[in-house]
Amino acid sequence: MWSILYLLRNDPDKLRWSQERRGLDPGVVDEALKYDQLWRKALRELNELRHQHNVLSRQIARLRGPEREAKIREAKELLKRIEEQEALVERYEARRNELLLSIPNVVHESVPVGADENDNVPIRYYGRHRVWEGHLEVFLAETEGRGFKVDYEVLDWRPVGHADMLTVLGMGDTLRAARAAGSRFYYLFDDLVWLDMALLLYALDNMARWGFRPCIPPYMLRRAAYEGVTALSDFE
Repeated sequence: MWSILYLLRNDPDKLRWSQERRGLDPGVVDEALKYDQLWRKALRELNELRHQHNVLSRQIARLRGPEREAKIREAKELLKRIEEQEALVERYEARRNELLLSIPNVVHESVPVGADENDNVPIRYYGRHRVWEGHLEVFLAETEGRGFKVDYEVLDWRPVGHADMLTVLGMGDTLRAARAAGSRFYYLFDDLVWLDMALLLYALDNMARWGFRPCIPPYMLRRAAYEGVTALSDFE
């Protein structure tokens, strides 16, 4: 989050530009900037109040009698103001951080602008493509229509998507998984479970050979450990 805070203070236009490129509201940047300025101003005032209290404390130590009592009352009043100012500083900081956490990573200049994945621009194609004849026109528009030379063969039968194949083979269930966990999740059964575990172990074995250290992390995390890497509002 501190990298976002740095940009907020030093290059807010870049954050606004990124928000606009993502189709998001750039106004959140101005809102975060406002609360950051309020926080910094309130923090300066808080530090000044603390300084005044420290000065009073040193004076009280040297005084006696009625004058000392007056300074003690003044110090108590100052402590109340400090507590109120501390609450204000915390409120401004919390709101600023909440806004910063809602700002996604800054997009790269090369990322094309689009409403969804259908507007993505391919960089290159690999291998020999098997294209269903009903999709051939779209495929050619996306490849040769954009200047790509691709090798392909035309299929006269319609392939079944991997998600549908799970159901056909009885090796998975996406409908029940969606009810349990939301869309794009799945249950795997039988041989696919073993295949999934085999692939994981294969990858882990290779990474260990490359010097990576295997690790099983805690399955439960405190909020602060992951709130900076995902939009928690999507799950609340």
